[in-house]
Amino acid sequence: MNDYPMLHVLMRWGKAGAAGLAVAVAVAGIWGAASSGNWLWALIGLVVAVIGYALALSYVELVRLIVDMLLPKP
Repeated sequence: MNDYPMLHVLMRWGKAGAAGLAVAVAVAGIWGAASSGNWLWALIGLVVAVIGYALALSYVELVRLIVDMLLPKP
């Protein structure tokens, strides 16, 4: 795993990173709604955050599957 440092980072911090990005997108949507007065932005931000979290989490799980199957065990 030392040859693939980015895979190590994704294996260790993938779920937290996906959650952090989702929270950032949701907060940006709420901030946009509060600054513009149009609360539709908050709804859009929350929907995009949920979809983005699902996509990022599926990517992390796919990387875990590839690491488990293809990289040699120490």
